[in-house]
Amino acid sequence: NRQVVRRSDGGLTKVGYPNVSIIVCIIKTCKNMSLEMIKKNITLVIGISIPILMILFVAGSIYLPGLFVKPHFNFLYVSGDDSYYYDNNRYQYSVQNDKLVKNEIKQPENQNYNPPRVESKLYIYDVAENEAKEISFADAQNRNLDSSVKSPDDFEVVYGSRGDGFFPFFWSGGTDYNTRYLKGHNVSKKLNLQLNGGSSYNNFRFIGWIK
Repeated sequence: NRQVVRRSDGGLTKVGYPNVSIIVCIIKTCKNMSLEMIKKNITLVIGISIPILMILFVAGSIYLPGLFVKPHFNFLYVSGDDSYYYDNNRYQYSVQNDKLVKNEIKQPENQNYNPPRVESKLYIYDVAENEAKEISFADAQNRNLDSSVKSPDDFEVVYGSRGDGFFPFFWSGGTDYNTRYLKGHNVSKKLNLQLNGGSSYNNFRFIGWIK
């Protein structure tokens, strides 16, 4: 079949439609050629596919289970009681018999050294909401605490790292001391900490998991 179209000079021209049978033939030919190439290079295809599939399988077996494991234990931390902020008659917090206690620290007088006076503050970190809330010392004393590094469900607070690379090949670029992560079961989540004073490098101290 042909379609009559008008040219720019006013004349008429018959234009033919593409032959569908020719297009189908070309597609089948290309498909057959592709299958033939795969058959001829089947060993090479298998050799390349196996390592890729193994990498995906190992990565999946490591990371996928952790995606379904959620942390359940909130934790208590303090900001502002690092040694850099000590002045005379300052104190530090610690856990004794599963309870929070305040330990007084007396520093010798030093007329030539005047450290910045920063009041230490206590915070509870809600792992479900991924946020920190300030808490009073009296309220914190009513909580039962576990000062172990890892929580009962096997999570811990760690420094961040400056990583690089591409999935599944990653390498570490060094420790990032200004960030903290909740890490466990091969997954990690960045913590949105509230800090009282300077940077998080010297201004965060984990106290204990709330039982």
